[in-house]
Amino acid sequence: LSLVPINLVVWAKANAGQGGLYRSQHELLPLYRKGDAPHVNNIALGKRGRWRSNVWTYPGASSPGSEARRGLADHPTVKPTAMLADALIDLTHRGEIVIDPFLGSGSTLIAAQRTGRVCYGVELDSLYVDLIIRRFEAESGEKAILAETGETYETLAARRAEGGEPAPAATSPEPAEGRATRRRRRASSCERPAK
Repeated sequence: LSLVPINLVVWAKANAGQGGLYRSQHELLPLYRKGDAPHVNNIALGKRGRWRSNVWTYPGASSPGSEARRGLADHPTVKPTAMLADALIDLTHRGEIVIDPFLGSGSTLIAAQRTGRVCYGVELDSLYVDLIIRRFEAESGEKAILAETGETYETLAARRAEGGEPAPAATSPEPAEGRATRRRRRASSCERPAK
């Protein structure tokens, strides 16, 4: 897989986060294209009704009332779904595949669902996989289905509880040091056809 850098976006947050000498008020978001393929440009310097620079201003988790702040109880680095949805609209077409190798709280999956893209994601922590599924179901109104068995998430959770298997997390995950011994590799992929 050959990735070629096409731009570096600065996510400028409304408030600074925690930190050392200087509190960081931005994140850097590198953008890549695959191999020699041309990248999608749905902005075209405003010709298509979108006028954007590589400095994006969206509220982060330190902004009171923001979506990211509300999600902090469940995940330490929630990204704004609106920011990710805007990026998908800028850089992809409906029905295209988006890959998130660090799915986290599921913001990319939800942004893809909102914009008619297909998201494939990987998350290492099974507690966050459960969080992603719950967020997806709440946002989309659809039931997540385990491809291997055809079971819904709800059915799988009940089966796990009855059979003594670990049940999906019902509460927020513990701090990272508490999870380290239980961490196991687990992948999650959800696909939503374009409308």
